[in-house]
Amino acid sequence: MKNSSVKTTKLGFKLWLSVIIFGLIGQIAWIVENMYFSKFLQNNIEPEPYATTLMVAFSAIAATVATILGGALCDKLGKRKPLICWGYILWGLSTIAFAFIPVDISAETKLKMVALIVVMDCVMSFIGAAANDAAFNTWVTDISDTTNRGKIDVVLAIMPVAAMGVVFIGLDSLTSGKDHWGEFFTVLGLVPIVGGILGLFMLKDVPDIKKADTSDYWNNVFYSFKPSVIKENKMLYVCLLGSMFSGASIQVYQSYLINFVEKTLGIKDYVVPLIVIVLGSAVLSVVMGNLMDKYGKEKYYYPTIFVNVLGAVIVFCLRFVLGDESKMLALIIVGGVMVMGASLVMAGLFLGAFRDYIPHGKEGSFMGMRMFLFVLVPMIIGPAVGQFTINSVNMRDADGVILYPPEIFLAGAIVVAFAVIPAYFVKKNDKVIRAKLIKEKEEAIK
Repeated sequence: MKNSSVKTTKLGFKLWLSVIIFGLIGQIAWIVENMYFSKFLQNNIEPEPYATTLMVAFSAIAATVATILGGALCDKLGKRKPLICWGYILWGLSTIAFAFIPVDISAETKLKMVALIVVMDCVMSFIGAAANDAAFNTWVTDISDTTNRGKIDVVLAIMPVAAMGVVFIGLDSLTSGKDHWGEFFTVLGLVPIVGGILGLFMLKDVPDIKKADTSDYWNNVFYSFKPSVIKENKMLYVCLLGSMFSGASIQVYQSYLINFVEKTLGIKDYVVPLIVIVLGSAVLSVVMGNLMDKYGKEKYYYPTIFVNVLGAVIVFCLRFVLGDESKMLALIIVGGVMVMGASLVMAGLFLGAFRDYIPHGKEGSFMGMRMFLFVLVPMIIGPAVGQFTINSVNMRDADGVILYPPEIFLAGAIVVAFAVIPAYFVKKNDKVIRAKLIKEKEEAIK
C-alpha cells in the first residue's frame, strides 16, 4: 500500500463528547494522584524524595493490578459502561477521604503518616485504574479504528494537560498553605462522582462487543503475559515499549514539577506561561494527530522523539539563567511546548499503533499489559531516575532545604531518547498493519 491519504472514520458529536468528558474527568482525578498528592506529601509531611518515590511506585503497582483485573472483567462481561460509571463514583469518594488527613504532625508520627498516605493512594489508584485505564480505555478501543486512533489518543493525551490547567487555574490557590487542603480534595473528589452519575445516562457500549472466548476469568487475567501470546503479538509489545520510554521520561520530573517552578525557580505567578504551554502543545499535537491518521504514522516517530529530547534540554538550560525571570520564562515556554507537545504526539503514535494490533475480543485483556508497560514501569523507573538525579546534584537553599534541580529534565531527555529503538521496528511495520486494517474495514462496509 502506498503512503497515500485515506478517509478517516468520523466518530460523531456524541462519541467525541463522551471521549472528551470522561477523558478529562478521569485526568482531573489522576492529576491529584500524580502531582498534588506529591505536593501535599512534600509540603506537609516529608520533603525528602524517598517518600514521593515510595508513593508513586506503590500506587503504580496497585493501578496495574487493578487494570489487569478490570480489563479481563470487561472481556468476560462484554460490558464497559458499569465499570466506568460506578468506578468513577467510588474513585471520587476515595479522593475525598484525603480531606481528613491531618497536616499538623510531630516528627515521631512522620513515618506513620507517610505509610498511611501511601496506602490511601494505593486504594484510590486501584479504583481509578479499574474505571479509567481498564474500562474506559477498552471502550475507546471499541469505538475507534486505525484511521482515527492517532487523533483520539492525542486528544486523550491532551486531557492531562487540560486537567492541569483547570486545576491550576481554578484550585491551586487552595494548596498554597496548610489550611485548605481538605476543601481541595473534596472539590476534586466530587468531579469523578458527577462524571460517574452522568455516565449512567450518557455512555453506551458498542453493540458488537465480542466476549472473551473462555469462561476462565483468570485465563483472561494473565492472557497478555503468556509467552505464547507475546510471541504471537510481538509488535503490540514493541509499541508499548515505545510508550514506556516516553512515560518514564515524564515521570522523572512530573512529581517535582510544581515545587521546581515555585521553589527552585522562584516563580510564583506561572498561570500565564502554563496557559501558553498548554495551548501551544495542544494545537501542535492535534495537528500532528490529524496528519498521522490521514497519511500514516511512520514518518513521525523520529522527528517527535528528537523534538522531545531537544525540548527537555532547553528546559535544563534554566540552570544557566537562574534568577533572570524573563529568560527563565522564555526557556520554560519554548522548552515546555516542545516537551509537552512531543509527549502528546508520542502517545498518539505508540498507543494508537498498540490499539491497531489488539486481537478482536481481547481489548480488555491487553489493557493490563498497557498499564504495566505504559504506567507501572515508567512510574518505577522515572521517579527512581529523578531521585538519583536530585540526590546526586544535591541542590539546596540557604536553609538547607532540598531544591529540585534542572538536571531532572536532562535525565528525562536521556530516558526518552531510548524510544528510538522500538520506534525503528514500529515504523517499519506501520504500513503493513495500516493496509491490513483499512482493507478489513472496506470489506466490512461492503
